[in-house]
Amino acid sequence: MPLQIKRIDFRLVFEIPLRQFVPWLAMVLLVSLAGYPGVVCVTPMAWLLALRVGNICVARSRSEESSQRLLEAALAGGFLGFLQGILFLVIIPFMGPIQPNEITKTIVLTLIMLIVGVLAGAALSLFTAFLNEQRRNRTV
Repeated sequence: MPLQIKRIDFRLVFEIPLRQFVPWLAMVLLVSLAGYPGVVCVTPMAWLLALRVGNICVARSRSEESSQRLLEAALAGGFLGFLQGILFLVIIPFMGPIQPNEITKTIVLTLIMLIVGVLAGAALSLFTAFLNEQRRNRTV
């Protein structure tokens, strides 16, 4: 039997999270420019966008195997969380001057938002992708 190489659809993994991230980016930038950069602190709520990423990934994936579609969804959700964490990193300095004794806390908070965002995005996306796969397997 020839060895089959499973290829991840990286176009799907990058495109879907970017399309879901752009409205969040626009909203954060618009509200921040209006004088309320603290809106970026709502980022944990924006992690819920990963639920939609999981749904879209499973629906649009060309992969034949369920495990491959789930992997693509998890990677896409993690990438969305990464993008949101980077946006948090960029906006935080605009919230006001950071006191010298709070620099370490700010760095730790930003790292937590970045790491937890990647993990939460991957987990939420994987969760909805898994539920869609279960529904697909029941109907087939």
